[in-house]
Amino acid sequence: MSVVTKTGDKGETGLLSGERVSKTHPRVETYGTLDELVSHIGWVRSLNPHDDLVHPLKLIQVSLFRLGAELASSRLDPKWHLTPMSQKDVDQLESWVKHFEPKLNLPRSFVLPGGTPVSASLDMARTVARRLERLIMALKELKIYENPEALKYINRLSDLLFVFARYEQKMAGKDYEPV
Repeated sequence: MSVVTKTGDKGETGLLSGERVSKTHPRVETYGTLDELVSHIGWVRSLNPHDDLVHPLKLIQVSLFRLGAELASSRLDPKWHLTPMSQKDVDQLESWVKHFEPKLNLPRSFVLPGGTPVSASLDMARTVARRLERLIMALKELKIYENPEALKYINRLSDLLFVFARYEQKMAGKDYEPV
């Protein structure tokens, strides 16, 4: 089977749950942004971040694929054996924040991104996570997607990516540039 299906040539795409929708549908925009976030985190991993970050980043990517399936479906089919985002996923992110944040001496101001290629890439991923959060909220407001844990997860993820970026800077011996 080829990746070229030609089924999207007229501006529609198929959801995992079978419906055809416009490629401009808010659900498609949202899971497209999620795909962008997964790719940004993959880029970070390709840059050889500090060893402490490698495993969490990979687990985050896997969790985001689960969320992507939720966002790309109007209903989850039990045969997929897909666990929707839950408080357990949010708790995992919070535990990583609690582990890494005390190792940092964060300024009480904004910080300029760009201390190292890895930290700058983590900040890019953070900004995509923030956009994804806004898009998930828009789906909620449109009553298209209702999982509140997904919104919490992405909110915590953007916090964690900020912490990871600062941790990466610290481990590289680069000072933060407060604004």
